[in-house]
Amino acid sequence: MHEFSIASEIVRNVLDVAEKNSARKILSIRLDIGELSLINVEQVAHWVQALFKGTMAEGAEVKIKTIKAAVQCQSCGYKGRNIPDSRDIVQHFAAFICPKCGSPGVKIEKGRECMLRKIQAER
Repeated sequence: MHEFSIASEIVRNVLDVAEKNSARKILSIRLDIGELSLINVEQVAHWVQALFKGTMAEGAEVKIKTIKAAVQCQSCGYKGRNIPDSRDIVQHFAAFICPKCGSPGVKIEKGRECMLRKIQAER
């Protein structure tokens, strides 16, 4: 249920920014969510839409961009992707092992983010 908490925070931020910028209506928002974040993007979108009801953001489009994972091995220097296609939690941890040398010393450079990237509004 942490998607509800995330969506609540997103909605609070959207409405705060809109108010500070004298917006009349929110048309759309864009979220960047990393594929390693373990966030269910469909649930976040659902809750954001539900929480927008009755506000200046009701009916706003929720666009979500998935940020692909990027890793760097601290042992051999490999840079690139190392994420299984499955959403299985066990396979999720395979992202922390270098595909080149097998080292567990992998630094996640991208793919964990959850960011409100853009708000489109009318004044």
